[in-house]
Amino acid sequence: MTDDAEPLRFADQAGYQAAVVQLLDRSRLGLDIFDVDLVDTALASSPRVAQLSDALTRDPAMTVRVVLHDADALQHRMPRLLNLCAAQSHRVHIRQTPRTLRHLTETFMLGIGGPLLIRTHSMHFRGKLLVGNTQENAAYKQRFGELWDACSCCICTTKFGL
Repeated sequence: MTDDAEPLRFADQAGYQAAVVQLLDRSRLGLDIFDVDLVDTALASSPRVAQLSDALTRDPAMTVRVVLHDADALQHRMPRLLNLCAAQSHRVHIRQTPRTLRHLTETFMLGIGGPLLIRTHSMHFRGKLLVGNTQENAAYKQRFGELWDACSCCICTTKFGL
């Protein structure tokens, strides 16, 4: 897909989760995720955890950075995903937004140097998957960097908090 190619649009949960699968398949160098709580992404399902684990195995330099508004679901209701995060704690980093940023409702996933998945509002499943749109990708990369820097609270995935 080139910069002027049509995005893959979705309007329901099944379409969104199918776009997540495609994004994971195309992500190579890294993955940046900004979400409310990861629940709607289905990343905690067995197939997605396996897919993410395979992506991390395929590329030893790959890193995953996650910014969440609420980490409670990850910490208490997503044991497979949390175990992967703990096993790959040197490559999977999770932060939580400060209260001052909890009003942000557009969520996105950014495959570094590749696909971009945007959900226009966290309460709705409308959105699009863009592949090869370097201009929009760069804008979201900068936006994620700003979010990442604004988050000072790290979520520890190791048993002893180290």
